[in-house]
Amino acid sequence: MDRLKPDVWDDDTRMNVLFSPFREKDLNPSSWNQKMKFWIQIIEDEHKLTNKCIIEGKSLPQMFKRKGKIPTCIETVLSEMLSLGKIRKLQNCDILQPPSGSGRKGWLTWGYDTLVKSPISWGWKTLTKESSEEDNPRYILESCLNDQCSKVLERLQCQMYCDIVNSIMEYSEVYSQCGDLCSSELEFKVVIQQLVKERKAVISTEEDSVIIKFCSQNDDKVKNITGEDLKIFRIKKTSSALMSKMEKLSVIGERLKKEAIQYRNKSMKQHSLRTFKQYKRVQDRISKLSNSIDLLDDILHRIGHAASEEMVVKAIESGAQALKGINERNDLDKVSDVMDDLNQAMQDQEEIQSEISRIDHEEEESLEASLESLLLEDGKSAVGDQQVDGRKQASSEDELSDLLAGLKLPDVPTFSPGKSKEFSEMESQSEIFVPDLSPSDRLKRSKEAA
Repeated sequence: MDRLKPDVWDDDTRMNVLFSPFREKDLNPSSWNQKMKFWIQIIEDEHKLTNKCIIEGKSLPQMFKRKGKIPTCIETVLSEMLSLGKIRKLQNCDILQPPSGSGRKGWLTWGYDTLVKSPISWGWKTLTKESSEEDNPRYILESCLNDQCSKVLERLQCQMYCDIVNSIMEYSEVYSQCGDLCSSELEFKVVIQQLVKERKAVISTEEDSVIIKFCSQNDDKVKNITGEDLKIFRIKKTSSALMSKMEKLSVIGERLKKEAIQYRNKSMKQHSLRTFKQYKRVQDRISKLSNSIDLLDDILHRIGHAASEEMVVKAIESGAQALKGINERNDLDKVSDVMDDLNQAMQDQEEIQSEISRIDHEEEESLEASLESLLLEDGKSAVGDQQVDGRKQASSEDELSDLLAGLKLPDVPTFSPGKSKEFSEMESQSEIFVPDLSPSDRLKRSKEAA
């Protein structure tokens, strides 16, 4: 239980409540539902983790033992799960039964088993059944059973490289390949029986052997076992028996080889030769058995190849029939008429395109002519504007000349300008203004000027 510790497992107060018996649901429905949900979830998780689909009513409380205490409410939980359909009671019909083999018994054996053994066995089981079921009731957990069925079927289907050859197997071979997915052989038999109920597998008997045929990946339901399936099973069984015999002979051959060497080392020539001859005979038998096994394997391979070819032929036949049906609906005359209509429609389309192109060309020429006339008109207008501007400029120049002629201007001087004598004398006689001079400075300056 340590692997699936819930969060409240270390809370003593909470776990004491969960381990105690259930109270009446009407007193506190919410608490009752939470407690029931907790136990249902933990039971399912524990059995999924351990690959178990069978619940042992007697040992189930021991699985959740905590600090020396076991829950006292498990019986109520199982009753609720039973009413919800999450579990069901394990019955004999849920377990795969071994073949009876009554068809190969003699009259004396059949009479003993039918008239003596079976009634006594039935009476003893009837007397002990009620007490054993009451002491340790067993249930099937539906969710875990469905998971294990899916795992077993998926593994077997992954190993089917050829449906017709590998879909039929002996029970012992199936158990050797998928027995590790269940915790016990009893649970494995329950899983196989459930697959039979779901039509994922079918069971038959052949020479005291249980034959199981499983559905392939492409089929939802398994097909019944046919005569071809039984023949293929016999070939596989014979090959397996020859392989087992060859392995035993190999052990015997190794032993004879060692004895022959020992006799040779002890200088026991006759014993050594006799033992070596036995060794050679064993090797010859092993070689013949190996050839026989190779032949049987080749036959199985050819059967699988023929089945694949048959599937291909059926697919081709279906394709041919479908193509034939389509061709019948598409009459040759009808196809010819359709093609003629298509050609006529394409010719009409070309004529329409040609007419549209001609119209576009004429429209383009008309536009170009209009553009030329517009450009000519714009040119003439520009020339007229230039002439008007010229006339305006000439009249303006005439008016300017008349204005200039009316003005009276002095004559142009005939000598270069210079200083006159009078101007020079006036300049020399003018006083020089010196601001802020003292009286002495002014007197001195006047004397110097004189």
